[in-house]
Amino acid sequence: MKALASFIMRGRAQATLVAVVGAVLSLVIPPLSHLSGATIGLVTLRNGAKEGLFLMLALGLVMGAIGMMSSVEGGLVQAYVIGMLLLSVPVLLASIVLRVTRSLGQTLAAVAIMAALLILLANILLGDAAAWWRSMLETVMAPMLNEADLSSGDASDMLDGMARMMTGLVAAVLLYSTMINLSLARWFQGMLYNPGGFQQEFHALFLEKRVAIAAALIGVGGMIFAGQGGISQDLMILVVALFSIHGLALVHGVIGITGMGRGWLFALYVGLLIVPPHIAMMLAMVGYIDSWVDIRARLRKKIEGSSPQNGDSQLNQDDHNERHDSDNRDERDERDERDERDERDDNGRSDSDDERR
Repeated sequence: MKALASFIMRGRAQATLVAVVGAVLSLVIPPLSHLSGATIGLVTLRNGAKEGLFLMLALGLVMGAIGMMSSVEGGLVQAYVIGMLLLSVPVLLASIVLRVTRSLGQTLAAVAIMAALLILLANILLGDAAAWWRSMLETVMAPMLNEADLSSGDASDMLDGMARMMTGLVAAVLLYSTMINLSLARWFQGMLYNPGGFQQEFHALFLEKRVAIAAALIGVGGMIFAGQGGISQDLMILVVALFSIHGLALVHGVIGITGMGRGWLFALYVGLLIVPPHIAMMLAMVGYIDSWVDIRARLRKKIEGSSPQNGDSQLNQDDHNERHDSDNRDERDERDERDERDERDDNGRSDSDDERR
């Protein structure tokens, strides 16, 4: 992976090639779309917004040209290119925020705001977003519903329930996808320029209390308008996604602080694959609590307080290092004074020789 990251950073042509290959292969293996997003993120983090924007536009142009030369229907190609660009814009913006703030927590909150704006925009432009999704789902899922042999009433109820949640689910997917792309980009950057930096940064990811307060207000709205769908329910889905990422970072951080085995992480990710909604909800609850109590800070204080000898030894080591640096400075000063005296003596002898001559 380090070789791939190094290849991306060689220049615009190499970065564009990797982004295009990832986008094309994602038609067969969808997760490879994250390679394109991570490439845009890495270039933006390292070289700035201008280079990231250039890469995103180059990706769109190249993918459009490939689509025009292919035998695929033009409408599908256009939809795919637009979809790739829409997924690229959030990671570009998130990378700019992270480059400025150097905080994954603040960047995660910014991405959540972007997703919330998407929810508001969808409800404003579509009017009745649930009805729009209902018609879309009915068209797309008609073959599957026929094969499932459901009654018309059951099929209608299922489509209605999915339609009420679709806007929120799309916003949650946008949040997850953007953070995956950004995390890959930061990991690539860490491998090249700051080994181990991404791990420390992710372990420290933290959402502030004001984000938790906003989530609580959204939760109250969701309870008031429960079962009616709309913006409040969409935002509640987004809040769960937001704090589940916080909870995941918390688990990684606690395991890193306490030195627990990685088997716990393995079990967690297996659970995410088997029952993702339940594990995501659990992580969201833990992450929300952490915003108020800061579990990792408490653990660090407890560990530091229970090992005073380690603290004393660290202080002794710091004193030793300080004395060593002081001794080195004294030696350098003495050496410089000696060199200056020798130089003055040499100049004096040279002047005396000239006078005698």
